[in-house]
Amino acid sequence: MPIESGVIVEDRGAPGLDPAIASAFPFESIRRGQDAFLADAVAAIREGKHLLAHAPTGTGKTAVALTAAVEYARRAGKLVLFLTSKQSQHWIAVETLRRMRARGFGLVGVDVVAKQAMCLNDRAPRTAHAFRQFCESHVRTRTCAWFSHPADAAVKLASQKVLHVSELVEASRACGTCPHKAAMEAARRAQVVVCDYNYVFSDIREKVLPRIERPLEEIVLVVDEAHNLPDRIRSHLTGDLDAPMLIRASKEAKAVDPEAGGHLQGVARSLHQALLAREGDRVVEREELVEAVEKGLKGWGYDDLLRAATEAGETLASRGIPTILPEVAEFLRRWRDVKEGVLRLCVGGPGGKFSLRLLDPSILSRRVFEEVHGSILMSGTLHPPAMYADLLGIEPSRRVLRAYPNPFPKENRRVLVNAKVTTSYDRRSPSMYARIARELLAVVAAVPGNVAAFFPSYEILAAVVEGVRTVATGKQLVVEKQEWGAAERERALESLRQARIRGGALLMGVQGGSLSEGVDYAGNLLSAVVIVGFPFSPPTLEVEALKAYYIRKFGADRGHEYAYVYPAINKILQAAGRCIRSERDRAVVVLLESRLLDPRYTRCFPADFPLLATSDMIREVRLFFPRASAGSGNHDVQKPLAPLARES
Repeated sequence: MPIESGVIVEDRGAPGLDPAIASAFPFESIRRGQDAFLADAVAAIREGKHLLAHAPTGTGKTAVALTAAVEYARRAGKLVLFLTSKQSQHWIAVETLRRMRARGFGLVGVDVVAKQAMCLNDRAPRTAHAFRQFCESHVRTRTCAWFSHPADAAVKLASQKVLHVSELVEASRACGTCPHKAAMEAARRAQVVVCDYNYVFSDIREKVLPRIERPLEEIVLVVDEAHNLPDRIRSHLTGDLDAPMLIRASKEAKAVDPEAGGHLQGVARSLHQALLAREGDRVVEREELVEAVEKGLKGWGYDDLLRAATEAGETLASRGIPTILPEVAEFLRRWRDVKEGVLRLCVGGPGGKFSLRLLDPSILSRRVFEEVHGSILMSGTLHPPAMYADLLGIEPSRRVLRAYPNPFPKENRRVLVNAKVTTSYDRRSPSMYARIARELLAVVAAVPGNVAAFFPSYEILAAVVEGVRTVATGKQLVVEKQEWGAAERERALESLRQARIRGGALLMGVQGGSLSEGVDYAGNLLSAVVIVGFPFSPPTLEVEALKAYYIRKFGADRGHEYAYVYPAINKILQAAGRCIRSERDRAVVVLLESRLLDPRYTRCFPADFPLLATSDMIREVRLFFPRASAGSGNHDVQKPLAPLARES
């Protein structure tokens, strides 16, 4: 069998491979291990089922999913929606579609992001809510020159070549038309659209699908990084309401409807008084806010207020005036009318608020998965697949649950557990943080190259950093900060690239943060990942309510694991996955947490992530890097840390 990039692969025309699938596959050959995923994906889509795939890095998920989905959709007259959680994840989907076209598989693919991110109007507001009102007003009144101009030329170009969204924006600018309008019109003739989760799993769906003239039953879904989907869905039915928001809404409403403004002012006073009468954070019943609202109304009912606030907001939006009124009306409507799977909270006191949180994502996702033709949900940490099927409300008869093995050589990664430390709440102390720092520094001294250490929280990170700074390591220190954006993350990666040729760097970040998930440390940029602690969610009212809800819905064992255990384990898996990105990469993963050896938790890890308990961690680490250890001499003699000014 031929070898592709160091991996034994099967011939593209191997026996049993459907010629139609072979013609759509974007590469010359199929990797070993990829064939099982492809067979499952093809069967699931053809049978109208939902494949939930735990498929580690290197499985070739995007190529497999698009091949199975697009080949079927083109024959059956369906539309594939390839959903991502981040704009940065669009690139690989677009490049895969381009490869499919280059190999002679005819398809029309469109890449689209949020309308606001594609807008060419320099006067458009930056906030999402204000932009929506601004855009709808200008489209309705035909005062947007970009939208009014025909998009035919840009649509033709998008139909002839798979354009990345940035290319479509520039092509639309040259044609004098709205890029989002061009994308939607091109989507009507497309076989695949690359877009955000919001296009399907939010109220945006009710606007988008009619524009592209596709009902849900004509859709095939591919959900990338699907472990993010439940939390993203929860975020859509989340909101807060306080007295200052109502006062602002009152002032805005008075400009177009003085009576409505007066009633909103009365509600603001009533809400403020209700919050002053309460102390602390607590779960509340639906009636508490409803009664406070009705108490502030004189001669009006709850429905009268919703109608007036909505109409006043629409009037202001038609004039291009940003307003909070639609947001307030929507919160009040959801608070009263949504009765299943939500949590209502109240923070009492002068700065208090009422909050609405969605506990059950299946309230929004169940209908989608019932009506779409089929789907592929995939992630390197979709573990366990059955949990995600339960959380999303996918009916058992249509589920196909799979966990594929890690395709990379097993000897290239070692997972070690050091049970000498813990971040358990009852064991946290300055002395424990100092011990964690010592264990981390021992790993850093034994590892040639870059080391990344990820912590359960910024507070624990800060405590351990103090201990690390007092010891010379010879590695540059890069410490993640909570306010970092994309530019700072890229500078951190560049620091690692530069430091690797000078002995390496120590990157310190948080589990579940921007550097431990979704960042590609390509080219074996990390020689080791150290994961400190067990990143359980803190016992807030919301976390405890979620746990109680899942226990009621799924039973005691599954409910506890779904709400508490698996989310923490998946953060560990995400962080651990940063170091092995190709079949040539070699790295060690060190877990500094005694609780991970508890059988209750050990059994929850996937089979391709074997934990090795060791009493001599440094010996095991040095054995993993034998050539580096042989020539390095004493690992405890190091040059001083780079000055703090060099921290990122």
